[in-house]
Formats: sequence, C-alpha cells, structure tokens
Amino acid sequence: MTGEATIAALLAIWDAELSGEHHAELRPALRQLVDQFQQSADDETRADIEMRITDLLREADLDLYRKLIAMRKAIRAGTAQNRFGTRGMPSGEELATVWQEIRAHEGTTRGEPISTGDTGGTALTLGGGAEATDVAREPRYTRYTDISCPQRAQLNERIAVTVRLTLEPSPHTLVAQPLDLGPEPVQVRLTAPRMALLGPGEQSIPILPDADSPPVVFYLLPQALGPAEVTLEFRQQGQFVAPPVTFRVEVVAHEVAYAAAPYPPTAVDPAMARAVKAPDLTLRVYYDPGASRLLFALWREGVVIHEEPAEAFAGAGPAAYIEGLYRDLALLRQGRDSVRVGGRGGRMLSGEDIARTLQRIGNRLWEKLIPPGLRLVYARERGAWSDADERLSMLLISDEPSIPWELVRPFDEEGAWEESFWCETFHFARWLPRHPDLNRQFAPAPRLTTAQVAVLAPECYPELSAIAAERQLLRDLAARHGLCDRSPARATAAAVADLLEAGGYDWMHAVSHGDFLPENASNCSVLWLEDRLSLSSEVITGAAIMRHLMQQRPAFVFNACHLAREGPALSGLDGWATQLVGRGAGLFLAPTWTVTDELAAGFARTFYEHFFDRGQSAAAAVWAARQAIKRPGDPTWLAYSLYAHPNVCVTVTAAGA
Repeated sequence: MTGEATIAALLAIWDAELSGEHHAELRPALRQLVDQFQQSADDETRADIEMRITDLLREADLDLYRKLIAMRKAIRAGTAQNRFGTRGMPSGEELATVWQEIRAHEGTTRGEPISTGDTGGTALTLGGGAEATDVAREPRYTRYTDISCPQRAQLNERIAVTVRLTLEPSPHTLVAQPLDLGPEPVQVRLTAPRMALLGPGEQSIPILPDADSPPVVFYLLPQALGPAEVTLEFRQQGQFVAPPVTFRVEVVAHEVAYAAAPYPPTAVDPAMARAVKAPDLTLRVYYDPGASRLLFALWREGVVIHEEPAEAFAGAGPAAYIEGLYRDLALLRQGRDSVRVGGRGGRMLSGEDIARTLQRIGNRLWEKLIPPGLRLVYARERGAWSDADERLSMLLISDEPSIPWELVRPFDEEGAWEESFWCETFHFARWLPRHPDLNRQFAPAPRLTTAQVAVLAPECYPELSAIAAERQLLRDLAARHGLCDRSPARATAAAVADLLEAGGYDWMHAVSHGDFLPENASNCSVLWLEDRLSLSSEVITGAAIMRHLMQQRPAFVFNACHLAREGPALSGLDGWATQLVGRGAGLFLAPTWTVTDELAAGFARTFYEHFFDRGQSAAAAVWAARQAIKRPGDPTWLAYSLYAHPNVCVTVTAAGA
C-alpha cells in the first residue's frame, strides 16, 4: 500500500537514530503521524502522511532525512538488514507489531506522553498546501545527475557535454546530485555565452521507472580564448528541481588532453518541484563579462519561448547609467528634478511631474535592457497574460544584481498599448543565482519555515518616528502566531553579530537607517544599529553564519533605505542581497533607494498581514503592500525589491511544537 516503504524505513532507523535527547521534540510529532498512518486505509490519506513525515525530517534534521531515504531505497531493493527479520518489504502485520514494540518500549523507558490523533497543531502551513499535497501523490523517483564535460578545450574544436539521470550515483562523475522527481520528463537547458551551440540548447530526459535515463548530448564550439562558463538548468513542469550547475571550461589555442571540468557543489531541496507552484513566467538573464553582453531566455509553463542576446549598455556603460538612475530616484523622493543648471539644484516637481518622470525611467529601461525580439514576443503574448483569471507571477533570475528590473515599463513603439511597471503588472520577484565568491549555488527556496523571529530596531534615531510602531508590529505578529522572539535587548553591533553567528532565528526584520557607499568596496551597504554604529554586509561570512544560511534558509526583511541596492558595475559588489541570497537565505526584501518613514511602516504592516495572516505568496503580499502605500508624487511604493520564489508561502511553526 501507499507509503509503507517510508514507514518501514522510519521504524528501521528509529532506535539507532531517534533515541537521543536531541530528538526529544521530534519523536512525539513522528509518533502521531505513524499512528495516523496505521489507522488509515485510504491511499490518499497515507500519501499525505508520508509526505508530512519526509517534510518534517527534512526540515528538522537533513542528515536524518538522508538516512531515511537510504533505508527506504535499501528496503525496496531487498538489500536492507533490519529489525523486521527480512531484507525486503515487511508485511502490514510486521509493521504494526514493530510499531507497538517501539511504542511500548518508549513509554516504559522514557515516560514520554504517547498520544494519538491529529498533528495539525505541529505546524500551520499558510497558502498553497492543497496543491502541494495533490502533487505529492504522484509517483516519486530518486535520480542522480551524471554530467561529463572537459576541463579544457581547443579553440574552434567541438566539445561535448553529456547529461544523464541515473538510479545510482555514477563513479565517473565528480558529483552525483540526488534529485526527487515526478514521472514527467526533465528539461535540461544549457547556456554557454562564449561558445556556439551546435544543436538545441534544451533537451528532454525521460524518467524511466526502473532504469537509467538515456543520455542527452550538447555540442559546443569554443570561440574565444580564456575561461568560458557553461550553465546547466534542470526543470520539471516548469519548476527548478536543482539549482543551476555552473562550471568553467578553459579554452586554449593548442591541442589538449581530456580532463573532467570541476563541478561545484549545489544545495538541493529534494521536494522543490512539489513544494511550490512554478512561476507563470521566468525571465533568465545571463551576463557574459567577456563580451559585455546579456543573454535573455523567457520561460512560460516550463518551455523557453524566446532566447536572444543583447548588448548590456552602450556609451558610458552600466556603472555611470545605473549610478545616475538611482541618484534621479532619490531626488524624485524629495520632489526634485535631477537637472542642474548653473550650479543650482533641480527644480521642485509636482506630483504629476514625478509620475511622468517615473514612467519615462521605466520606458527607458524597457528600451535599453530588453532586446527587440523579446519586445516583440512580449507584445504578442501580453494579451493572453492580462486575460488570465489571476495575476501572473514572474521570476527574474539575473546574474546582474544592480539593475532595478522592477521598474521596467513595457510599451508599444507605435503607441497602441502601454503597461505599468513589471512589479505592478505581475506578482514579481527576482533571484541571484550565485555569489561571485562562492562555487555553491542556490535555487529559490520552495518553502519558508518560521518559528523564531528577531527584530533589530535601534532606539537612538528619534527622526525615525515609525520604528516603535514597527517593533510592536513584529511583537504582535510573534504573539499571534506563537513565534519565539529572539530579538536582542539592544540592537548593538556586538549583539547582532552574536545573533548571526549563533543562528537562533529563521526570520529577521530590521528597521533603521541604511546607506549605500559605492566608493567603499569593502563596506558598500550598511545598516545603522544602536549607538549609531554601522553593520556592513561584509559581516555575512564565516563558517557559523554560512552554515545557518545554507541549512535553515532564513528570511530577511530590512526596512531601511538603499539596502537592496548592489554595486553599480555588472560584476556586482557584496551588498546585502548578494551576501544573503548568494549564501543561501530564502527571502530578502528591502528598498533600493530612500523611502518615506511613514509609508515604509505601512508597507511592512500590509506585507505581514497578507503573508502571515492571510497566507498569500511572498510576491502577492509585496504587491498588496505596494498598492497600500501608493501615493501621488512619492515613489516609495516602487522602491522595494523582493528576492524569493514569487509563489513561496510561509509555514509557521509555533514555539515548542
């Protein structure tokens, strides 16, 4: 019957892996789930319970989850030696007998309460739960990536990149990454901006129930000397099933012997494809620093419908243009024009003038950034998108972090139509696929689990009148949802550093002043704390902080000016977005320029109401927050950037559950 292999694996490892005191809080929840499984004969109910067990283990102890999967696989293969006295699948009667033995033994030796019934109070999932359960009832397959690519290549000589999905890890691949897959084919897309593709850039790998998949082969022609990046992306039904895999091939002028390319490690949530609905649209923007080009790929329903290269910027280049753009936006918040004549400051603008200037900025970004072919595809498809029953979600994944993609405002060159900014037209979010200094890459987190919240709200800035109200907003939220408050008594630099290194939080909210200092490359983005001392984004480093970000994937909301902004150069600087998202954070939300104190507080209030209380997705909650503070003559509503999966929802776990 459905789920019996998972239950058998759990019982097989129970005594060895769950007997310690560090799992004292986990055992009662697992006992209740196994009791429910044993009491149910309905396959759909059992499938749901099986999913809840695996999700609970994955979130509580990733190593324990891996041991469960390994034991389940061994039981199915008939190779496991375990307490059931058989190498294969035990019968239902054997499962029931062993379970009663475990219950009786624990009840007498530990005196722990043994209860049955519903486990709904263990964790409350807000939004999207029904769909995830339906998908979980499909057959699931564990497969391992097997990728082959040379480390060096000769100029203008063809090379091959081979990709397979195998039942067992291959001894001939540098890293065999496990993937949790449904029965649908996996779409593999290869991008190599400095090489010519000699064939399709996207191929499909079928999932065979009991065999390795046939390989797909991509042929590339190196066209420039030096390092060339190759990126592989794996999707199923339009959803990432692994972070992008990026490796470098060194292109040389002379003949070379074959050596496998280095394959950096990646972080995978095995339930990624079934935990969250895929974005309706995904715009992937690759940056080729060698050729100073952007490469655009637009995905719809899991299929690339357009791909096109474009020059990044002409003339003065990106640094000067972007720096000037943010300067203009900061002046608009003050109600001033950026044009200076004879040393005098810009003129004061009316609300209508500010709205017109913002529209012009969005239109210029559309013209400067989006290549002609993609603009034509957008014009062709926009009618169907606008006729959808619900507002579509868009995820923009860009190697270039400094451009304000939210402000892109499409229009027809012949004047037939014009849309609002992307952040208003869509439930919009963005993502940084990697940190410039790390090999490891992260896909958008498919889930955000919140039990412990920390608020950084310094009291030494009387000019920020909304700080007290925002601090109370988070306290009320924690009380309403039973969250543990991990906020430091005073948000000093030392206390915040201790909190970051200890990792005792999974949601952090900061409200204060912020500054962006592009001339200071080592401390370009700073949050001001108690005693008027600054906290630089450079603090996000070291084993303790990085381990927490990678394993817990916490969320960060920094309601302070400029803190979503990155460096003006296309290589990017280490701003907060790069430092947090690039090292594993599941969500980062902050403004990219100066915001109004009162409106910023209103944004936070609406965001938390829709995200936590109403169970909406992250991008939908940000969209609602923008609308709530939209005022004529004030661009604060456009200032916020959301780095997250647009459809991710929050799972609130009450303290002590």
